[in-house]
Amino acid sequence: MATAVRKPSPSPPPPGTDRSRPVLSGILGIFDAIYRFLASLKLAVFSLVSLAAVLSYATFFESWYGATAAREWVYQSKGFALLLAFLGANILCAALIRYPWKKRQIGFLITHTGLLTLLAGSWISVKSADEGQVGMLEGQKMNELVRRDAAVIRVRKIDSQTGRPDRDFGEYELPFTPGTFAWGPDRPKARGFFGEIAHAVTFGALDDKRGPEELLTRPADPFKLVVKAHLPASMWTVKHEPDPGGDPMLKLRPRFKGPGMPRFRDILADDDERWFTTEHRFQRAGKTNFPARFAFQYTERPDLVDDFLSPPDAKGPEGVARFRYQDKGGKTRTYDWALTGQEGKSLTLPDSDLKLVYTKRAELPARELPVKAGDHEMSLARLLGEPVVPIAQFQVRQGDGPAVDYYGWGSLPGVPNLIPSQREDSPAHGKPVVQINYFVPPVLGAQGGGLMGLVEVLGTKDGALYYRAFGRGEPGQEIGRLRGKPGPIKKGEDVTAFGGDKNSPMTMTFQVEEFLPAGREEEVCEPIDLPKGQKDNGIAASLVTMTVGSETKTFWVSRSLTLDKRWQNVVFPNGDTYEVSYDMDRKPLGFELTLDDFDRLFDPGTEQPSRFVSKVRLTDETQSIKNRPITIAMNEPLTHRNYTFYQSSYQPELDPRTNRETGRFISVLQVATDGGRGIKYAGCGLVVLGAMVQLVTRTGVFTDGGRRERARTAARAARHASANGTQHDDSNTTVTDVNEAEETL
Repeated sequence: MATAVRKPSPSPPPPGTDRSRPVLSGILGIFDAIYRFLASLKLAVFSLVSLAAVLSYATFFESWYGATAAREWVYQSKGFALLLAFLGANILCAALIRYPWKKRQIGFLITHTGLLTLLAGSWISVKSADEGQVGMLEGQKMNELVRRDAAVIRVRKIDSQTGRPDRDFGEYELPFTPGTFAWGPDRPKARGFFGEIAHAVTFGALDDKRGPEELLTRPADPFKLVVKAHLPASMWTVKHEPDPGGDPMLKLRPRFKGPGMPRFRDILADDDERWFTTEHRFQRAGKTNFPARFAFQYTERPDLVDDFLSPPDAKGPEGVARFRYQDKGGKTRTYDWALTGQEGKSLTLPDSDLKLVYTKRAELPARELPVKAGDHEMSLARLLGEPVVPIAQFQVRQGDGPAVDYYGWGSLPGVPNLIPSQREDSPAHGKPVVQINYFVPPVLGAQGGGLMGLVEVLGTKDGALYYRAFGRGEPGQEIGRLRGKPGPIKKGEDVTAFGGDKNSPMTMTFQVEEFLPAGREEEVCEPIDLPKGQKDNGIAASLVTMTVGSETKTFWVSRSLTLDKRWQNVVFPNGDTYEVSYDMDRKPLGFELTLDDFDRLFDPGTEQPSRFVSKVRLTDETQSIKNRPITIAMNEPLTHRNYTFYQSSYQPELDPRTNRETGRFISVLQVATDGGRGIKYAGCGLVVLGAMVQLVTRTGVFTDGGRRERARTAARAARHASANGTQHDDSNTTVTDVNEAEETL
């Protein structure tokens, strides 16, 4: 049977007892546990192993993605800073917990002090160090540092009256951090912890803080600029897109196979070269590239389609004029007139009152006529692919009316036949009474530059495509002859222009890859994949959207190939023009360098540069230095005001209008300043000194490892215990061990 027993209530603590002491002891115990953990060998092993693993992987990561990516994702990441903080705390606590220090621990303390000094210097370097480049041409002065890793987008407005930057608008400098990996609408920005861990989620996770785009302007700015996408390595290319207000465009891929060739080869190898862009005035674009000439025509007139599919048979070099007119019964009729040897002669078109006189034949020098096709301005010769345009001039008289000048334009069927004359005695021009299509056969063979043929493709407004091909005529004849029957063609269909049989020395085929009845050309940046070791040499580009008022423009901006600024014009529909530059941050040096001479020295018998030398003059008014001559070469840097200038490399100068090399070179100097450099050197020196001290002291590998000191301590403890008449258990030593300890000493 169970009985209930009443427990006595606890007695109150004696008077004067501090109740908060257990709480304080608990808090101190927690701090002591943390302190001992930070000083523990386990944390030291974990920190060193983790640091070694991260540094090892960072080496591979840098070889894969470049030094800039390694700095961003490893060396300058918060995780790496936390790892170094734990290591520093472990080093500090491991030294403090052994206080009071003994003489044999001097090397240990020096080494730990050196490691802490090294970490402190590294922290100062992260906060104060800076680096960049300075590029100069001979005779050029430079007083600013270009920081390649700090991206900046600059915007300025162009004055419509002067064509120069608007001073009242100023220049806006918009810094941003695009990162070292590509991102955009279909590829979110990267985030991560260390190296590959960060890169593994680069393409699969969205950075919630930065989002898929980056707004660079403030609400008070007169415009809004948003970065929509970024490419760390890019190249410019032309993109062709449909545009109702654009020009006709065709992408043609011709190929040929010559004697002994195992396979067909592209004639227009470059993707941009395959695009033919014309405009509505001329309706024709052409290119000449051995072994043939290629032309693209566009028309919205059915009669020109008929003429294209049924060209007249021209046997003479002056060609044939095809007249289309209305007879006396109102019926549309055509009449072909071979013009060779007919200059000055006349005829009356059948069943009409139209009398014609072939006045003369002329050639229009196409090289001297500028035209605009798409977004590019070029000469008419470049547009047509031919140096001249043949013209046949006629006088047309209807009944008893005045004689009016009409023109037939070879290679330009879309140009009007009736053009108002500038002569005062010229009669007034009314509605055309006849249409003239002047067909001139192609000149091939030796007189035509060795060309084998001419391929023409005609496109219409409804998207229909037709083709015809001309090849060489009989042996000894230079006038091209129609090969096969002209007809329709579909996109992607391979057509044999000439050859194709066993007896043909050469076979040429072509294919229409794309056709836009109305399109536009837009310069865009495409990503490129650089090889290992070249990841930091890419030309970065960003897709930006700029909004001014209610108007928005989207375009690509690209960093310059050199250290100079590359400005791009952005024209808004209201006529306002802005200049935008993807640039780098520029920091004033406070002094000036002038390049007098730059020399490149080569290895004997090769074109491999072996040494670069820049002769400069230093001017620093704050230190009363004026044009001090200095030579900067490889392994011969210049140090001034904590800046060190190294001869890094050189770059060819590019013409800003044509983007071609001018023949001059830019000397590139690598510039660095590091406020923690001296501290890091001191830390390394202390680590070396501490290691040397430990080698020669009692705890070193060349001594007894501290056995004598431990034996001496044990002997003193034994003597002390013997004097007190007690037994001493420290280090397993008793009073009877005194003699053994003395013998050991």
